[in-house]
Amino acid sequence: MINLLAPDDRRQLAAARTNTLLVRYVILLTLFIVLLFVEMGGVYVFLSAEKAQDEQSIAENDAKNVSYAPVKAQADSFRSNLATAKYILDQQVPYTKLIITIASVLPQDVIIDRLTLDPSNFGTPTTLSVKAKSYADLIQVKSNMQKSKLFSDVNFQSISSASGDDESGSYSHTAVMNITYTKEGLNL
Repeated sequence: MINLLAPDDRRQLAAARTNTLLVRYVILLTLFIVLLFVEMGGVYVFLSAEKAQDEQSIAENDAKNVSYAPVKAQADSFRSNLATAKYILDQQVPYTKLIITIASVLPQDVIIDRLTLDPSNFGTPTTLSVKAKSYADLIQVKSNMQKSKLFSDVNFQSISSASGDDESGSYSHTAVMNITYTKEGLNL
């Protein structure tokens, strides 16, 4: 094909085509920017509506929390009282259990004459006075107490006999014993 157009006209036609193409790009870019701003506006409106709804939900929950405040205060008070009761019960000495345990280690012909039970006695030496019908029963008491987990350091402080007659049937033998109550023994 022979090009009969003058070189200047050819440049003008090429420039016109380029300008037409650039105008299309500018129009498309403008449409794309406008579309982008419309989408951003839509997202902003959607997020604003969500924010308003969430703020309303937060306000409703705060109102509910205010109505639950007395219940929460009661629960906190109850929890505190339970902790105090647990502390008291942990420090409490089960005297009934302690007396039953002491009675279980005594032989049949032995009675307690003097017994001191006090929380301050646990872990420290104290005295126990028992009466028995025979000297062998007193030895059995000491042996039983040494085997028991409730006592430690069981020793005779003194042993006395009112009469030399072991066959009389009376509680004529008296022993004062040094004993130490163990805290572990309370968990029997």
